[in-house]
Amino acid sequence: MSSYPREIVNNQQGRVLDIIWADGSPQQLPHAFLRAQCKCTVCQSNRLLAEAMQVAPPEHAADVRIDDIRQIGVYGVQLVFSDGHERGIYPWPYLRELA
Repeated sequence: MSSYPREIVNNQQGRVLDIIWADGSPQQLPHAFLRAQCKCTVCQSNRLLAEAMQVAPPEHAADVRIDDIRQIGVYGVQLVFSDGHERGIYPWPYLRELA
């Protein structure tokens, strides 16, 4: 199983990130799901705070979309979302495990 993608297509109309991994395995990740899985410190802190207060974590709009994908070296990508959030970096192994 390879940790690097062969191809990434941002399907904005369907709000899905399509990834073909180097081993040929396809993966589809909805934009809203990726937004909810952001591992930046702000998002992680918000989830931990909600857990500590025993309330639901903050929800993101179902119609959020990825507006830009920025390659971060060979490490992964930074996803820029339509709600203005652009802090999260998604390493290749993390994206692969979200399948």
